[in-house]
Amino acid sequence: MACRIWLVGSDPVLGGELEGWLTAAGFVTERLSHAEALTRLGTARPRVDRVVVDGGSHSGSLELLPHFRAAGVPVTLLLEAEDLLAVELGLQRGVAGFLIKPFGPRALEAALAMPAGELSAPSGGYFPFRTLEDVTGLSQLVAGLCPESEMVQIALSELMLNAVEHGNLGLGFVRKGELMSCGAWRNEVERLLDLPEHLGRFAFLRVECRPREIRFLIRDQGDGFNPEPYMQLNPLRSVEPHGRGIAIARMLAFPDLVFLDGGRCVEGVVRREAHLNLAA
Repeated sequence: MACRIWLVGSDPVLGGELEGWLTAAGFVTERLSHAEALTRLGTARPRVDRVVVDGGSHSGSLELLPHFRAAGVPVTLLLEAEDLLAVELGLQRGVAGFLIKPFGPRALEAALAMPAGELSAPSGGYFPFRTLEDVTGLSQLVAGLCPESEMVQIALSELMLNAVEHGNLGLGFVRKGELMSCGAWRNEVERLLDLPEHLGRFAFLRVECRPREIRFLIRDQGDGFNPEPYMQLNPLRSVEPHGRGIAIARMLAFPDLVFLDGGRCVEGVVRREAHLNLAA
């Protein structure tokens, strides 16, 4: 049976666009206002598998989130690029997936799919990302949840960049060095991202807020690698133009960095003051 999705929001143009994308992808969709969604949730068994909520911190959409959580319906929240408050409230209220505007149909499908399995935590929200611009914008946004956010942003961007170029695109250490030495690295990454086989390949950032820490987990769709040689700064590679991102991430923000699933997944933890509590 096709997955049934409610599209909840007040923007008819965006709602129509989402409906067109998802219907073409084989989903069964229904567009609802905030009031209609609340009414439906009041029934014994609302006929819905997932909900896409268009909303930010200045709209009434976020007030619906506790109701969806109580009904056990997973929510994907659409938000503006700098709306940190919507991220905070969404994580508090059990949002399963986030998607930053603007986005296309492949990103929407990726946000609805989300990774599953033993490495998925029972709490926390997932963000799909694919491009270099995604890495920059998303790392800046979620780092705002942390103390010393500038250091966390640099560390996150290093790890997310690895997920894109080495994981999803399979660039490789030697090839990246060759490209950087001739100033062609960015052009080649952009070329690879535009290849048909890579257009639907996303990495995922999971953010989980706990009373004393924030946990970040990054997963790619690559073949994995052995991270051990890169965990510490190596003087033998000091003349190389790259290869220090993992060590830098550990030094700046994630001293207890852990790689899982053959290097396809990495988790870092940022400690914070005990009085900060975003837990639901």
